[in-house]
Amino acid sequence: MNNQSRYDPSRKTVGAIYRDAQFSGDKQVICGDMNYEMRKSLVDDLNETVVKGSKDFGGRPFYITVHEKRDLQMKNAFIRRMIKTKYRPYPEDDTLVFKVNPYTNDVYFCWELPHRTNMLNMLACPDLYDAAQLQKYRHWEAMRLEYFGFMKNEEGNWVSNPMYRGDTVVSAKQQDVAPVSMHVTGERGAIDFPEAS
Repeated sequence: MNNQSRYDPSRKTVGAIYRDAQFSGDKQVICGDMNYEMRKSLVDDLNETVVKGSKDFGGRPFYITVHEKRDLQMKNAFIRRMIKTKYRPYPEDDTLVFKVNPYTNDVYFCWELPHRTNMLNMLACPDLYDAAQLQKYRHWEAMRLEYFGFMKNEEGNWVSNPMYRGDTVVSAKQQDVAPVSMHVTGERGAIDFPEAS
């Protein structure tokens, strides 16, 4: 296959897919249709990364940073990177971070920070957004990283706080007796998010 992807040998490169779409006359995307697919693919990507990261890190806890952005060269192209790290990542804008503990089969939500320009717009209109969410953005703007699981060491540098317990559990616990439910749970080690209405 010409222009074959090195990351997924079953498809062409992103540039080749984009070029072919432009030649075929595909000019627009309806955002309503894309919204469901973006959410669904994020859950799929997170599930795959949880399973793969559990194997890669030998069952030790790790972090997943989701970085999404528009491509600067390809109009209307959207890039999502799933980055696995052993250590707690530094909080940056345009990131969504999860902590995975394969020993207990738990996934924790750490934080979500939009692009800084979006953040500033949200802070300028506080009546339109959740107060707790805006407070998290104010902490980030003021470099109060203790709210993101960091602390200052003896030299005054920010380091990960091993005693931090502010992350929120998002994974469903598997119990001995299955409760009556209208959804099917995911495979072991995967996040099972309910469908959004």
